[in-house]
Amino acid sequence: GKMNVPMNLAAAKSAKPPTSSGPSGSKIVTGPSVSKLSGSGLRPVFAHGSEEPASRQPMAAASDRTGSTRSSTASAASSASSLRANSTGKTSVPSQPPSKGHDPSQPGWLPSQKLKSVKCADPFASKATAFKTKFGSVFNSGGIPCRLNHGAVKIKLQWSHDPATLDLDPLLVTCAEGLCETEHPYAFAARECFRELLASDAGGARTTPLLPRIVPCLRAALTSSSKGVFEGGVDAVTQLSETVGAALTPELGVLVAPLQRHTADKQLAPKLLKALQTFEEQGGPEALKAIKAKAPTYSSVFL
Repeated sequence: GKMNVPMNLAAAKSAKPPTSSGPSGSKIVTGPSVSKLSGSGLRPVFAHGSEEPASRQPMAAASDRTGSTRSSTASAASSASSLRANSTGKTSVPSQPPSKGHDPSQPGWLPSQKLKSVKCADPFASKATAFKTKFGSVFNSGGIPCRLNHGAVKIKLQWSHDPATLDLDPLLVTCAEGLCETEHPYAFAARECFRELLASDAGGARTTPLLPRIVPCLRAALTSSSKGVFEGGVDAVTQLSETVGAALTPELGVLVAPLQRHTADKQLAPKLLKALQTFEEQGGPEALKAIKAKAPTYSSVFL
């Protein structure tokens, strides 16, 4: 009996218990040999060398089944999206909010985009609708001895003759009519021609006889619904007052009234105040009376 005990233990140790294939290719000890080994103080060993209690085997199998289900679902979704992309030939792109105008602070803004807001004349329009004023047709036919010089920074006029030697009748009147233009290049050319022609007449001797024909054109610009045309008219009438001086005082009644209608505009208020002060400085007390008749809230610049 004493000799049989070590032999049974050696046989138990040397015996290979039956195994079965488990999850992830591991080998699990099964059968009655497990109880014999556990009774002898030994633990089952897997093929990959790790030890795992038999009570955790179902949990591991369940987690493996859950992971395989999730991976199969993800692979099916990715394959479906690839099929849709291949069938349409396009990939989905996240939508982006529309750009807010031509704001330089917006990403992707280019300096050339500011030119898109400038309204240009149609070069293929018919003669009946090509020009809004007489200035457009005269300028297009070469009746004004200047052309636009498109520089790298800004546009300027290049005269073929010195403006000081030109006859302002009817050149200055035609430019005054062009103040109502709204399309490029006629709008810029009319305002710049009017400004440079007045600057060439230092004493106003050539401009004063033309006031009865110029003032109606200026009033048309001041009563325009276009803000750009109105601003151009304010600049023109201010410069005209500086050129002819007190000769413009009899005409202030028809020029101040349109200015008074825009005094509530905070952006235009400084420009309008400068125009009224120029009228008073050039016209004296008589100009102040004419201004007060149309703009009672105006305060004298000499107070």
